[in-house]
Amino acid sequence: MSEQITCANSVDYSKVEGNRVLPFVFTLNMEKSVLYPGTGEKQKFCYDVEGVGQDTSRYADLSHFLLGICETITRADISEITVVVDGVPQIVVWGDNVEIKTEEKPDNPTGCAGLKFDFPLDKVDGIMQVCITMNRIYAVGAVNVCVFGGNTTATGLSICGPSCGGSMPCETTFFQNETVCVPVTVTPFATPGEAKANCCGSPVVTADNPCTGTQKSCSFTIRQRLCIEIPIAFGAVIETGSAVVQCGNVSETECDCSVSA
Repeated sequence: MSEQITCANSVDYSKVEGNRVLPFVFTLNMEKSVLYPGTGEKQKFCYDVEGVGQDTSRYADLSHFLLGICETITRADISEITVVVDGVPQIVVWGDNVEIKTEEKPDNPTGCAGLKFDFPLDKVDGIMQVCITMNRIYAVGAVNVCVFGGNTTATGLSICGPSCGGSMPCETTFFQNETVCVPVTVTPFATPGEAKANCCGSPVVTADNPCTGTQKSCSFTIRQRLCIEIPIAFGAVIETGSAVVQCGNVSETECDCSVSA
């Protein structure tokens, strides 16, 4: 059975700037995953993790990461977990290199909750594949990916995973007219070119010495009108505040969108 996926199947932390960058890309492997199992199948989520950084101090190796699965999932709800690092299958030990962290007892030092995978990965060309097989079917929705390495935590990007379900939010696009003002200072300059003397007529030869006067140089002023071309790019940084909700009455009938809020 195929259904529409409404969450991202890839997140890229290499583009998230900070004191240090955790350059890892997480991708939901659609060929190995079984998101909507049929009869006799189990739900399965497989992720490819790839290091795409450079061998400099600006980039950090991966120490561990957490997948923010539905908070009701327990160890008993997971049938199997497999981890392969750089082509080598790893031994999964529950409570050691794999464990579930909760909001009450989050991961230290990230403060994140979810299914924790404590498998280091190289920042330049490390490759890891993690597969999670569930004992029951969960909704496919956006779950947080939290990564840690080099004393740096990166969190906030979400990928498709086993979520608690729920309805999809309504989406609306808002537009705002803004006038951007930027001060501009123009300082003119004049750069003289190479000077050269042009003879005006033929030289005059005299027998006496007619060179009189005391001035040894002549001064004059040149004026030039300038047209200054100034390219300026305008944009805006958008920041959203915290969402609030006004709760209405709960009923077993469908919502009537014609009723004003």
